[in-house]
Amino acid sequence: MIQFQPILISDRTKIEELLRKNSRSIICDHTFTNLYAWQATYQTSWAEVAGALVVRYALEREYGYMIVAEGEESFREAVTEIDTFARSIAQPMRLLGMSYEDAEWFGRWVKMTGRDEADYAISDNRDYQDYIYSLEDLSSLRGRKYQPKRNHVNKFESMYDYRFEELQQEHFEECLKLECRWQRRKSGEADCSETSEQCAIRRVLGAYDDLDVTGRVIMINGHVAAFTYGSALSEECFCTHIEKADAQYEGIFPMINRLFADVLLQKGFRWVNREEDMGLAGLRRSKLSYHPARMQEKLSVKELSAEQREWRRLWMECFGDEREWVDRFLIEHSTEENTFIHKEQGAVVAMLHLVELQTEVGRTAYLYAIATAAEWRGRGLAMKLVGEAVEAARERGYDAAAVIPADESLVGFYRRLGFGEPSLRMDFSSGMDLGTGVAERDVAMVMKLK
Repeated sequence: MIQFQPILISDRTKIEELLRKNSRSIICDHTFTNLYAWQATYQTSWAEVAGALVVRYALEREYGYMIVAEGEESFREAVTEIDTFARSIAQPMRLLGMSYEDAEWFGRWVKMTGRDEADYAISDNRDYQDYIYSLEDLSSLRGRKYQPKRNHVNKFESMYDYRFEELQQEHFEECLKLECRWQRRKSGEADCSETSEQCAIRRVLGAYDDLDVTGRVIMINGHVAAFTYGSALSEECFCTHIEKADAQYEGIFPMINRLFADVLLQKGFRWVNREEDMGLAGLRRSKLSYHPARMQEKLSVKELSAEQREWRRLWMECFGDEREWVDRFLIEHSTEENTFIHKEQGAVVAMLHLVELQTEVGRTAYLYAIATAAEWRGRGLAMKLVGEAVEAARERGYDAAAVIPADESLVGFYRRLGFGEPSLRMDFSSGMDLGTGVAERDVAMVMKLK
C-alpha cells in the first residue's frame, strides 16, 4: 500500500532529486516550489513508487495522482500501485498532468493488464496546457508581432522613475498588499478575502530562503509596483509561478515580463513556462499576445464505472459529439448524484446532467445534455427526469433551475414544465462551453426555486 506523506520543506532535497531524474517534460507542476505552494489548497502529498514520484491531490470529490517517471517500466509500476490504492479506498483512478508520451505508456499498460481502453475517459483540456515562450523573444521584443508590447514598454520607461530589484524579505509585506489590491480590482469587492492563490504566495514568501526561487520587483516612489518569482524546471527552462502588478502604471506588465526575461537569459535559461490560463478568456488573450513558442500538454485520465460508460454511449448516440468532448465532461463535471437516468432492460435509455453554476439569478442548477434513446422517445422520460432534477435542486437549496432549449420547438415543452421564457444569457467564455456552441443562442429558460 502506498504511504503518502505531506509535502514539507524538509522533503525538498528528495523530491527535487526525483524531479531531476525523472522529468522528461516541462510541466509547471514539476517544481518543488509549486508543489509546496499549493500543498495547503489541495492537501498535496507525495510518495516514491518504483523509483517514480507520485503526487496525490485532494480534488473536489476524489483524489488525483500525478506520476513523474524516468521511463515506461517505472511509470507502469506506479500506475499499477495507484490502481490498487484507489480501489482500496473505493475511488476511481484519476491521473493528472500527463504528457503525450505518458498517455502512450498508459495505453500500453491498459492492454498489458487486460483492461479495455473504453473503461477510461481521457481528456487533453486546452485550458490546462502550459504556455512555453522563448526568453530571447520576450527579452528583445523584436519584430512586428511584438510592436504593441514595445510601445507599452517604451511608454512605461518614459513615464516612470523606477528601480528593478531582487525580491527580498523587505518587500514581502508590500507584495501581499499589492496582490490584495489586484484581487479587489478583479473581483470588485471592498475586502480582500484569502484566496487559494494568495495562500500559495504566502507559503512561498514564508519559506523563501528555503526554496530555490528567483524573484524580482519593480519599485516606483519607494513602493512595490510589481513582483514576480519562479523556479527552474530544467537546465534550459524556467517556470514563472507568479506575476502581479499595479495596473495604474501603464505598461507595467510588459515591463516586468521583459526585465525578468533578461534576468533569466543571463542565468542561462532559453525557455520560460508561464503556466496555464485555466480557460479564463481574458487571461488567454493576454498569454497569446506574447506569442508562445509552443504549448505543453497536461492530459487527464479517469476510470469510468459501467454506468458512466453507458452515459457516454447514450450521449454520443443522441448528440453525435466526439468521445474526447464527452470524456472531458465526464472527468470534470459529472457525478453520480448530479446525473439523473432512466433504465430499461438494464440499459440507460434517458439521462440528464445537473451542473452547478453561479448566474445572475444565484446558485443555479443548469440541466444539461438531456437525452433519450431514439426508440424510447415520446414516452415522457425526459419530462420525468427534468422533474426529478428540479425537485433535487430545490431540496439542495438552489436558487433556480435553468435549461437552454436546443431549438424553438422545445420552448413550449419546457414552458409546460414550469420554466419561464428564454431570458437568462449564459456565459461559457471561461471554461468548458456547455451551451449550444453559438454564444448568441445561449439564452436559458429559468424556474425560480425559492
